[in-house]
Amino acid sequence: MKKLLLLVIPFWLLAFSGMTQGDKSVLQSDKFRQFDQNCTAGDSWSCSEVGMTYYKIDDINKSLEYFEKACDLKWGVGCELKAYMFLTQKRYDEAFPIFTKACDNNSSYSCLNLAVMYDYGQGVEANKTKADSLYLHACKIGDIEACYMLNLR
Repeated sequence: MKKLLLLVIPFWLLAFSGMTQGDKSVLQSDKFRQFDQNCTAGDSWSCSEVGMTYYKIDDINKSLEYFEKACDLKWGVGCELKAYMFLTQKRYDEAFPIFTKACDNNSSYSCLNLAVMYDYGQGVEANKTKADSLYLHACKIGDIEACYMLNLR
């Protein structure tokens, strides 16, 4: 199971990897301020970047706030990051609808996570048929990990 969860960790959580965990000085940087201003102006990608910064300094509430802004601005990555944070906190009932919405919009990563949730009954009743269908859909729209999971079945 742990190996499976490692398969679905988003690459975006590696952003700002050079920053020391808990280093709040990054909030004073020109780059951060520009991302924050761009987010306020409606740039969804910038909202995700601000959210990632807050995530890396352990401000989960602010991180969720900015991922929500990115998601509201139709940036799929923002939705995925928010749902992923709920998933890692075992708040499956909150992650599920966000992944569902994103999967309906052909986010392969979200479809993969929904498949895993159905496969293992996380926040939803286990349903191997539904899981297989979601793995297949995620694979068809480009998620290599979903293709791998199908081959393991």
